[in-house]
Amino acid sequence: MKSESPPPVGEGLRRGSFQIRLSPPGVALLALLLIGPWVAVVFLFVQWRGGPAMRGASLAASGASSSPESVDGKPGPWGLLNRVPIRLDLPDEFVFVPPAQRPPVAWIFPGFTKEKALEFLQSAGLGRKDLDTLAGTAVWRTSLEGATVEPGDPLILSLEAATRAKIYQLLVESSANRRFVDPIWFRPQQVDLRLKNSELAPASIKLLKSLLYPQGDTLLLFADFEPALRQLPDDKERHRLVQALSRKRTLLARLRVNADTNVEAVANYWGVGGHRKDLLPLLRALQRVEQGTAINIVGILPDFPRDHLYSHPYTSTDPKGPKQDCFWSAMNFFKDPPDDRFNDMDYLNQALKSQYYSILKPSQLGDLVFITTRDDKVIHAANYIADDVYFTKNGESFTQPWLFMEFDDLLDTYAVQHPTSGPLKVLYFRLKAL
Repeated sequence: MKSESPPPVGEGLRRGSFQIRLSPPGVALLALLLIGPWVAVVFLFVQWRGGPAMRGASLAASGASSSPESVDGKPGPWGLLNRVPIRLDLPDEFVFVPPAQRPPVAWIFPGFTKEKALEFLQSAGLGRKDLDTLAGTAVWRTSLEGATVEPGDPLILSLEAATRAKIYQLLVESSANRRFVDPIWFRPQQVDLRLKNSELAPASIKLLKSLLYPQGDTLLLFADFEPALRQLPDDKERHRLVQALSRKRTLLARLRVNADTNVEAVANYWGVGGHRKDLLPLLRALQRVEQGTAINIVGILPDFPRDHLYSHPYTSTDPKGPKQDCFWSAMNFFKDPPDDRFNDMDYLNQALKSQYYSILKPSQLGDLVFITTRDDKVIHAANYIADDVYFTKNGESFTQPWLFMEFDDLLDTYAVQHPTSGPLKVLYFRLKAL
């Protein structure tokens, strides 16, 4: 997870007569003749709208109703969504295993002296032996900006979970520590599921679990990538660990449609932004399917989220190319093609003031979601989809894909980077033109 550069907080951020009789075989034949062409139309529509990526997503979603983790959400103007959690791997060509010769891990204490840093480490629960090692033989650098120490892999790997938590909750607040303390989070009951099919050796899994530390009662964090990787026997195992830890929790979402669905209202919801005329015939076709059916919502999203969801940006060597971060992504939700001016935070703030208005909570496709710290520093932007589904890109890095996330997961992704800032705040906005 990489943090975003926040925009300046301006005023806009303070917030259908006759009867015929047929035999049963005749009824079945008539149904096939009437419904078959519509099913073909629906299939072709979905393929055309989504291209190759959409074809894969549609097939992946086809078993959603039989998945033990499949959950139907709350009905609303969007209809009824079925959600299936999935875990998205990083493309193999994007898996970066840090070389062994990288500089040692350093803990950077902005504004601290060496003495103040040692006092803090003692208060965090570091034992006398380790304190003496740090004070006597560890490499320290001090300046007007603060104190830096290289604790060494043995000390890092031996930390108790509670001590690790206290130390890292301080270090993570400074961007200077981002290479060394950039935690990923797990739900405690989902650690084994997250590592399932990773092909990691039992010893590697044991090592990883020993380095987990708590944040509150609902999260376990891991931040010691480099020390852990240096304990593994070969590059293949290191590659497997990085791949497993970079796996992103996301979800598939399908819209259920049956004879009782108010397709007019559902078309109004999903057609916002200009394609209701295409959605209503599709929904009516789906409604004619006996016993109902479901469609992956990727195929009915606006162009930008439909074309980006579940994908990673390409790497680029152009320093002047668009920075595809959360703000650029959120502001381009209804744009085709994307407007790269949203890389300019002054332009973004002006657009927010002139084109959007503040709302109490999201209830329409595309509503903007801004996450801020307690002191109103904006740290993330995303878009509301429906029910408890949000569209997000959690960082500008090419290792960060566009995802669907549930709200709690989205909030926790940023809470782990600001553990001492108090509860995060959420602000919502809607495009005036909708």
